[in-house]
Amino acid sequence: MTIHISNRIEWLSLLRGINIILVVMFHVNLIDLSTGENHTFCTSVCEPFNPIRMPLFIFCSGGLLYLSRIRKGWSVKDLYVDKVNRILYPFLFFVTFFYFFKLLFNPFTKTKVVFSIGNYLESFYIFYQHPSAHLWFLSVLLWFMMLYPLFVWLSKSIVRMTSFLLLTAAFYFADFLSLTPENYFFFFTLNKYLVYFFFGIFIFRYELYQYLRNRIICLATIALYALSFWMEIPLLTSMIGILMMIAVSQQIALVQPKLFHYFREYIYQIFLMSFIFQPFVELLLWKRIFYNEDLFLLFYVLNVLSGIFLPVLVTKAVEKSNWKWLKVCIGIK
Repeated sequence: MTIHISNRIEWLSLLRGINIILVVMFHVNLIDLSTGENHTFCTSVCEPFNPIRMPLFIFCSGGLLYLSRIRKGWSVKDLYVDKVNRILYPFLFFVTFFYFFKLLFNPFTKTKVVFSIGNYLESFYIFYQHPSAHLWFLSVLLWFMMLYPLFVWLSKSIVRMTSFLLLTAAFYFADFLSLTPENYFFFFTLNKYLVYFFFGIFIFRYELYQYLRNRIICLATIALYALSFWMEIPLLTSMIGILMMIAVSQQIALVQPKLFHYFREYIYQIFLMSFIFQPFVELLLWKRIFYNEDLFLLFYVLNVLSGIFLPVLVTKAVEKSNWKWLKVCIGIK
């Protein structure tokens, strides 16, 4: 039994490592000065993974909630206190940080921040076209964590679990965004993500990942994903993509279980801080100092590496400090 749990954690950590690489790659922006647009390579290399990237990120969050909280019998009070520390405080900190960070670098950016108290406050609940745009994910997580008592109750019955999963799949197709001029706190698109979050709870509650360990099954999921991607079926493509990534990660873990071990324990901090370091490569090093089309691939790799490893270095430095408030702000336990 111990070996079984160890293997599961190993491939899951590897899966999350792959996932954060995809997230960082998606945010690479290296301008071609001849066109003024992002290089087509930056978008085309990510295109096959677009239906997977954030659904997988949310899926893993749901799976981890089950493994680390629901399965261990955490009380509602303890869970809420934990998520205030782990999600709400980092959310408040980074909304403020990114607002003034972008304001400071206004001369180097295409989209300027016009400072006002109202605009700053909007960054907390309207993410679109604000410096806090990427932090919508934390708002979504907070909403889902509030449903913790429901998830605990559902997890006690396979009938409840299956029924609710089907309900979230149907709920996915509802259009609530048309009812409001703004997507406040991302509330009106929660239905687009709840299905993936609960899918994570469902998969780990019944250990269904075990059925994806076979190499033939892995190849089958890749083929099915390619087919659904070609047919452009959004929800189905993402769900099959998640299963494919689970199968592929388990195969990789058989031969390289420690792959990405340098950073895969810092996924959360990479997500929060990569947006600090990637613009430095894009706007200063590439665009203003070393611009050379022959060096494009070098700067692409540098951009990805800076988005992954510089947040890790910052996190390790903070871990060694005595600044407890800063540890809370960047989501360190």
